[in-house]
Amino acid sequence: MNMKEILEVFEYCGMRCEVLTIAEGWQVIVSEHGGHIFGPFSDTCPEGLFWIPEAIHDKTQYRKLVEDKVWNIGGDRVWIAPEIQFNITDRSHFRETLNTPKTIDPGSYRMTREGERIHLSMELDLESYNTVTGTLHADLHRMIHRAENPLRRMPGYDQWMEGLSYCGIEEVIDLKVSSGQEIYAESWDLLQIRPKGTLFIPMYQPHRGTDHYEPAADHETVVQNGVCLRITGDSRYKIAYRSAVLTGRFGYLADSDTDSSVLIIICYPNNPSAMYSEEPPLIEGDTGYSIHVYNDDGNSGGFAEMECNLLTIGNPTGIDHATDRLTKWIFTGRKDRLRSVAQLLLGWDQ
Repeated sequence: MNMKEILEVFEYCGMRCEVLTIAEGWQVIVSEHGGHIFGPFSDTCPEGLFWIPEAIHDKTQYRKLVEDKVWNIGGDRVWIAPEIQFNITDRSHFRETLNTPKTIDPGSYRMTREGERIHLSMELDLESYNTVTGTLHADLHRMIHRAENPLRRMPGYDQWMEGLSYCGIEEVIDLKVSSGQEIYAESWDLLQIRPKGTLFIPMYQPHRGTDHYEPAADHETVVQNGVCLRITGDSRYKIAYRSAVLTGRFGYLADSDTDSSVLIIICYPNNPSAMYSEEPPLIEGDTGYSIHVYNDDGNSGGFAEMECNLLTIGNPTGIDHATDRLTKWIFTGRKDRLRSVAQLLLGWDQ
């Protein structure tokens, strides 16, 4: 399917959308429903680069997902963390009680447009469990626009971009919270990607991750300057990495049977002084993780997720307001050129 056909499905489902140009020849779709970002789309990648469920090919099936307020409709989204506090009601039975609040996704976004900037805003109330009980009120505002090519100031720019195409998304995420209880909160970005491929997390000192569900096991390989994860979409794991050793960037290079592929890099404001309040379900009090990676087993559609957490706020931190900038750099084209870019921007020498 191409972007026009996907937009027709969204219209059938009653989803209000805006199309945003993020580079010459590249566009994304932003939906008011759930605040998801779909794409990016181009003439060479008409089906979009981010994962979207197979239900998109049957407008009746996709409309059921929308009407039932199922979160798993594809693309890139922003939730409020920690999951252990808002999505899991009983950590001793975390699988059975894991359920995303409808107030988070699809939520109640109001979408407006200002030129080539799209604004998404909503207010919501969340019940807190496990770490502390109570209620949190949140105001979430997101501004989405194009991100310039990070290589544009590099000497020899034309040589770096030989055989490649670029597009980019920047998102300014503004979160305010209030509560009568000691409840943490932080913006949480989750990008659904298409398997298969390799995800690389650069580190100042290589350090294995902490498993949240089934162990990542042989999917994880420690290399000289970070960690590589095999993304397969057929074996479930969720693994987290501590902010103290992270650089604030990580990337994914998709497998390809041809000479062309896609490289997705996320650049986020990693700050080891922040708490990063997410905890593994069975390790109470273990915090400090700013990157999570999820690999599906196929039962939810066979996708994977690049996840990053942003500044922790809430009464225990003494801060009730945070503004974060999150950027996604996306390169497509010749694999040898993508590897050169990955080495430059991530230190990924594979």
